Amino acid sequence: MVRKPLPDYYAALEIREEADEVTIKKAYRRLVLQWHPDRNPADRETAEEKIRLLNIAYETVTNPIKRETYDLQRAASSRKSKAKPRSAPRVEVPKEFMMTPLGYPECFVRSLGRRVVVHSRSDDPESNFQSFFASTKLALWWLPEVNNMCRIRKLGSKARGDKRGAAAGRAGGLNMAFDPQKAKTAGAEGSEVRMAPANKGQKADSVNFVTKASPTCEGALRFESASQRGQYLAFFPPSHLRVVPFLEEAEDRVLDFLFVDFASMFKFITLEEVLQPIFSAEEAGVWIELAKLQDDEAVKSHFKEVMGKDVWDVEDFQAYFEGHWATFEYNAEEKKARMRPKQERLAKQLRATPKAEEVVAAVAKTDESELQRLPVGALARALTALAKASSTDGEAGEATSAQIQLLAALRAVGKGEEEKCDIPAFELLHSAEKVLDLGGDNPDDTVLVQRSAAARILANKALKSASAIEGGMVEAGFTLPDVVRFLLLPGAAGRDLLLATSCVKLFEGRSIPEQREVLRTAKSRGSTNTAAAAGTALLKSLGGGGPGDHVAAPDAHVEMVAEVAECGVRLPAATALLRRMAATANPLKLAEALLALASRVGPGQAEDMTHIAESLASKGAFGNFPIKTILETVLASSKDDTLAALVVPAAAAAANVLTHWPFEEMVKLLLGLARRHALLTPEVDDSLRKAAEKCFTQEQLQLFSPNDLAGVVLATLGHGWSTLHTVSVQELLRRLPHFPAKELLMVTPLMLQAHSTELITAWPKVLAAPTASKEARSSTEPLSVDQLVQLARLFQTEATATKLLEDLSERLLPKVTELSASGRSALSAQLKSKSGLGATAKQVALQKSLAAGVIKATPDESMSGTRGAKRRPEASGPDGRLSKKQRGKQLRNKRQHH
Repeated sequence: MVRKPLPDYYAALEIREEADEVTIKKAYRRLVLQWHPDRNPADRETAEEKIRLLNIAYETVTNPIKRETYDLQRAASSRKSKAKPRSAPRVEVPKEFMMTPLGYPECFVRSLGRRVVVHSRSDDPESNFQSFFASTKLALWWLPEVNNMCRIRKLGSKARGDKRGAAAGRAGGLNMAFDPQKAKTAGAEGSEVRMAPANKGQKADSVNFVTKASPTCEGALRFESASQRGQYLAFFPPSHLRVVPFLEEAEDRVLDFLFVDFASMFKFITLEEVLQPIFSAEEAGVWIELAKLQDDEAVKSHFKEVMGKDVWDVEDFQAYFEGHWATFEYNAEEKKARMRPKQERLAKQLRATPKAEEVVAAVAKTDESELQRLPVGALARALTALAKASSTDGEAGEATSAQIQLLAALRAVGKGEEEKCDIPAFELLHSAEKVLDLGGDNPDDTVLVQRSAAARILANKALKSASAIEGGMVEAGFTLPDVVRFLLLPGAAGRDLLLATSCVKLFEGRSIPEQREVLRTAKSRGSTNTAAAAGTALLKSLGGGGPGDHVAAPDAHVEMVAEVAECGVRLPAATALLRRMAATANPLKLAEALLALASRVGPGQAEDMTHIAESLASKGAFGNFPIKTILETVLASSKDDTLAALVVPAAAAAANVLTHWPFEEMVKLLLGLARRHALLTPEVDDSLRKAAEKCFTQEQLQLFSPNDLAGVVLATLGHGWSTLHTVSVQELLRRLPHFPAKELLMVTPLMLQAHSTELITAWPKVLAAPTASKEARSSTEPLSVDQLVQLARLFQTEATATKLLEDLSERLLPKVTELSASGRSALSAQLKSKSGLGATAKQVALQKSLAAGVIKATPDESMSGTRGAKRRPEASGPDGRLSKKQRGKQLRNKRQHH
């Protein structure tokens, strides 16, 4: 870690080093007002960071002891001496002192049990003033063996067996020590310093140091190991103390230490720590008159003994309270102040764009119920801070725990009553995006699940907050690209309606590409209402704002009309606009847009659709269309009368390139055109037939799949191409009885008159084919029960089909209950007429099964009768319905049950 430069507190306050107290106060008041976060909502994070620096700077330069220490270190850091350390006579060091690394005036060496750390007050917010500085109380025990040799000890500490704690001039207690062996082998990292017991003459190689004067700062010392020359005590930011080899140019360590007399420790107390007991003595959050604070003995003592000046006037206190707004609130009119309660201070702290380590520390000392009472804004900013941070391995556990607790709190808050949001809506949206980064690429499982829920909650809160204010999303500072951000966050479908109604004004004056991006994103996220809003704005922009005969139709604009159509929104407007574009539009783009509309528009757009189709047909451009577009045009026009004008040009274009088409596409095309055969001109029909004859040779048909072959049989019949139809039928008959059942059923009605004998012979074998595996299911899937009834109906007049019908009745009998309503009706008709399945030996059994299925399907009947007893189904009529007598019995049973 590279050493951070010493902050320039004078520059922060915009004053000279020799500035007097009046100048310092004026500068602080002015800058606090200028940078107060509430006055800088657009750049709140910068403002809050600036206020922190101003408070530290003001606290330092107005406190004599802090200012003296700071000025000394600042002067030393400005000198760049490269002289090697030299021996120095014994230096006068306070008997009881605090050690601070050069360049870090706010940091002190602390002894925490056996651990040695370097902390500032902010590094350990859990410790109060007394407990923090009690751990900084150190002393040197000078040794007579070598000049300037000493041990660094914690005063008052006891080693095992010590009767008294370590005191100045007396051996024993806990001493700063290191591992000599590790210091030799660890290289530049050295050995971590710890506290260790050592009486006189013990552990000299690990606890004895020789003091040397600093070459850069008067009054500062360096500590060299007495046993390993060249090894020095060094501070490694942010908190480590180690013994390392001397490296003059190393920027990641500090070798020089200053000493502050422990007797002046009380001068490091802050005004906040003086005021806190005064406010705590009252009820939480109560207002106290400023005059009472000024007259308090603790306050007057602090200013006299620590600050060396009179108690501040009203303006000075006002500036102070406004600078410490997260802790205090000040009423200028009544000249009263209050300390915010713990819950409110926590909310303020988390809202103050905190650093990740501050969030982790705050969450660690807050219970779950308190977190769940926090406002949304505080939770959002805390989570954003954690999401921005990249935790080190040592902090990962604590950071993850904080993430989980805050996410759980946010979910609890999200379920509560709606409240006015405490931070701007656009910031909530930013937080919603950032929380998805919590945990990085490899998050904890709980974080992974909860962060999506948190993003949804924050996005919903942001949208509701913006919609609730007068002026809506525009007044809240949102622009059209922000709509896309809302759509991309989890839970887009749930807020679709509110987003659609709230974002309408955002489309005004925006570019067509921006509007198009909203449409595309809304479509991909399933947000139909927002897509409709985007489609409305986009069509208005493309149409020039009003009706007219024609409108410019560049390719991109026609494509956008197609996109609106594909979303299924604003179809009448899209159709009307496409009609206005039709005359000048690119034929291919026009065809694509027309096809997008064809499958979605209603009868109200028939006139526009017909006009567009006629315009497209007149362009004579189908010959340049890709196969996909030609095929889609044929299929659409085969079902939609408004596209009838496209049949002939599409068929003519297909005839010219049919030999290059895949078999499956050929069959689809010819089947579609067969439905519109009456519209084809003789020339086009003849061209199609000739092209088909080249493709559908006997050799080629052998390569067709069963489904395609069945399609060829149907298509050639529909077109009246007898030669091709005969060839395809012969190929199908050749494949019997190994032709799949479903495909054979499709062509059986057409082939029955001419090939009944072959079909009657083949069908039992086709039905008896083994059940298909999952891999081959599409080509050998057996007939459904409804299809069995349909097949029986086809052969009910064939005298030689008795064996086939008996086979069908055997297969159908155990599956009668699976019949659909139409299937039951068809079966009932055959049973009643005693034809088809009604003429088989299973006729009575089928009739009873059909009746049983009807009774079983009646809910009230299934509940009647003795519990646990099986009811015998009553016979029904040949149509599957109950007789009047049966219905009466059923009604009596139901009454008995009730």
